[in-house]
Amino acid sequence: MNEQDLKRAFQDVVVASSPPPAMDPGRALDAARKARSRRRSSITGAVVAVLVVGIGLGSAFALNPTGTTEAIMGAGPSSSSSSSGSSSSSSSTVQWPNGQTDRTATNGPQADRAKRLLVELKAVLPAGYEAPQLKYNDPSYQNLDMQRTQSQVMSNHGESPEVWQYWATTPVRKDGKVGWLNVEVSTPDPKLSTDPCALAKAFWGMGGPCQVYDVKGAKVGVVQSNPSGRDQFDKWATYLAPNGQLVTIAEDDKYLGGGYPELAGQVFTEQQLAELATDPRFRVGS
Repeated sequence: MNEQDLKRAFQDVVVASSPPPAMDPGRALDAARKARSRRRSSITGAVVAVLVVGIGLGSAFALNPTGTTEAIMGAGPSSSSSSSGSSSSSSSTVQWPNGQTDRTATNGPQADRAKRLLVELKAVLPAGYEAPQLKYNDPSYQNLDMQRTQSQVMSNHGESPEVWQYWATTPVRKDGKVGWLNVEVSTPDPKLSTDPCALAKAFWGMGGPCQVYDVKGAKVGVVQSNPSGRDQFDKWATYLAPNGQLVTIAEDDKYLGGGYPELAGQVFTEQQLAELATDPRFRVGS
């Protein structure tokens, strides 16, 4: 079993398990998404994730979602963790860029890039649609925001090049009904495949039937349905830009966990998603 197999085993349990009371779905979704998309994480991190699943994933997320995320991502202990005991010296000396305490940048230029992606994502909506900041209706989602951004470093300390991933997600509303639109962009990584469909199928580990679309000579992998059994995106388009940045635009007629009526139809066609993925507005600055 390789690293990807281990991660997918973790993902399957995340989705199959019924959510425990008072869980933090925002953290759980972010943690699962990180684990899904990480072909660069260490083998140790993946093994730890599976072990966490084996001893009770639901309880881990419910009782300590931050700690679970740190175990998956290989982050060092938080400032509230005990400094005594036999904790690994390697985990306690992890160095993150820009003075961060973990992989995620919550402010500064890296965080600003994800916020800019959200602005651009909202700007491309067709007439009649809006992208409001909504709250989850389901009480178990603790009234969290449905519109979010995140910036995180995906490479490990000392690796070159340093790879960053930026993510923005928003509800999309029309006539009181709500769908989901998402953009994810990563900086160049020489380890990535150059095959459009291989890249598209790797998005969140969901796979699916893929077709290559031509957008003025650019090749875009478009997955038109989600066979994974996970109630997430219906379709998405993935494009490896000439500058090496990887862009994925995804949509769904409903927003998972939002509790709102789903949209009567799709926001974008597959061709339109492919065109959006190639749009320079979704490239991040250096």
